[in-house]
Amino acid sequence: MEKVLIIGASGHGKVIAEAIELEDKYEIYGFIDSYKPKGQKIMGYDILGSENIIPALMKKGITKGIISIGDNWIRYKLYKKVLEVAPDFEFITVIHPSAIVSEKTNIGRGTVILASGTVNADAVVGEFCIINTNANFGHDGIMEDFSSLAPGVTTGGTVIIGEFTAISIAVTILQNTTIGAHTVIGAGAVVTKDIRRNVVAYGIPAKKVRERENGDGYLGKSTQKLTFSCYTIDSEKALKKYKKILNSVGNENPFYTLEYIGITGMREHRLSYFVLERNSRPIVVMPFYLRDIKETDGKYKDVVSPYGYGGPLLDIEHVECKDLEYFWREVDAWYKKENIVSEFIRFSLNNNHCRYNGELIPTLTNVKGEIVDEETQWSQFKAKVRNNYRKATQQSLTLKVYSNPISPAIIKDFYDIYISTMQRNNADSLYYHKIDYFIDFIKNNPKNAIIGMVYKDDKPISTELILVNDNTLYSYLGGTLSDYFYTRPNDFLKIEVMNWARKHHYKYYILGGGRSDGDSLYKYKKSFFPNDQDVTYYTGRKIINPEQYMKLVLQKCNMTENMTCETDIKKGFFPLYRLES
Repeated sequence: MEKVLIIGASGHGKVIAEAIELEDKYEIYGFIDSYKPKGQKIMGYDILGSENIIPALMKKGITKGIISIGDNWIRYKLYKKVLEVAPDFEFITVIHPSAIVSEKTNIGRGTVILASGTVNADAVVGEFCIINTNANFGHDGIMEDFSSLAPGVTTGGTVIIGEFTAISIAVTILQNTTIGAHTVIGAGAVVTKDIRRNVVAYGIPAKKVRERENGDGYLGKSTQKLTFSCYTIDSEKALKKYKKILNSVGNENPFYTLEYIGITGMREHRLSYFVLERNSRPIVVMPFYLRDIKETDGKYKDVVSPYGYGGPLLDIEHVECKDLEYFWREVDAWYKKENIVSEFIRFSLNNNHCRYNGELIPTLTNVKGEIVDEETQWSQFKAKVRNNYRKATQQSLTLKVYSNPISPAIIKDFYDIYISTMQRNNADSLYYHKIDYFIDFIKNNPKNAIIGMVYKDDKPISTELILVNDNTLYSYLGGTLSDYFYTRPNDFLKIEVMNWARKHHYKYYILGGGRSDGDSLYKYKKSFFPNDQDVTYYTGRKIINPEQYMKLVLQKCNMTENMTCETDIKKGFFPLYRLES
């Protein structure tokens, strides 16, 4: 019997699981869920992990499944996310054996018809729809994609239900009625005439109560309460709270861990974070440093995000761009209340700058490559990369990739090579970290770090610490012993890391950028992925108090009053009053 996945370990998922068992057409392999712990059991089936593991499961022959999310909009978003990581994944249709479905109907993929549901002659039910327990859909009706009928719904004939529309429990819809897209009909309503799109309607007869936007919760504004807060990480209790919020967002992103953001050379400043919650559930979190401006004797401050990829971390399943508009408005209100002069944000590479209301500056081009099959990957490398790899193999180099657990001895080997490289290149102090940092980071984030180590005659000669987030590897820090440049270990390391990544089902490898766009370092990195599209690293700049900003600039730089904030903010160093003499 063919094995299938249930995507979403919800109560609705339990109902679908039972329907699959009774239908006896497929065997349930397990649940996929991003928010529940891997290994937890639902109805005796394991939660296998997030949707990011689906490509690996497909290689084992598990290529089909069903999305078990009751909310129409969230079901759609999850469908899009599955397609992103596994474009060839197939969605099955589930029909409970007690359901009555006319042979003269069309039922779309991904749709579920549950116990005692009825679909009458010549009805058309679209893709990813739900006909719930004891719901009756009349003859010649049309349910458009991602719409749903709750338990006990009854419709007459020739009824049209628009896409993403939800019909709540025990609603009755009279014949020849059309209900527009993205509409919600409240429980127990009787629909006697057409209801337009994007409204909430209920009552007997059903009438429009209010407008609703695409993706709003079914129960309206009362279920969409947004709460904005700011916290400081200044104690063990505060640290635990921050970690709990990070886990709630559901994204094990190494760039937001305290072990990472706490070592960016700004320990003397106050580490804080904003959090936006919907109904007490965190959907946005953004760490930042709050810095006193010494020229103002602490009266004024500015904000800067930690070094690296930062900005707001988003719960992408539950946050909309309109939520981010609210988030940035609340951030600005907090800034004004706290006498913040300026803000400098380093964004991630995942488009988390949506709705940013400051100046968004394209700052540096980053090389991002897709891990594809070995033959195609090899053919896409620049000729120099292939030649260097051949030279490395002639030198009998080998690579080992160390992952959880990574021993202190391996970290020490990495550290020795890294430090010698920093010293040889006269690197900025920002890039120097003590070995305790690496030990602490790897110990507390074992799933987010791997070390690649190149050996010649059992001697470690080149290395790279790689950060891991979902299906992506990020080149972080490393180095090579200069005595072994002739063996071409750098090219060898990156190609062998790709081979390892392919076997472990990672999809992308981000090598970063150069010191400036188009320089020799960028060109070297680009030679590994010449055909892939680069990604842009953005920074955000904002002046909250223009008068105080200009006063500080004039004090610091002895500039004329003709210089305007707008001219200054888009180019050069920012904030200008912190430019070192």
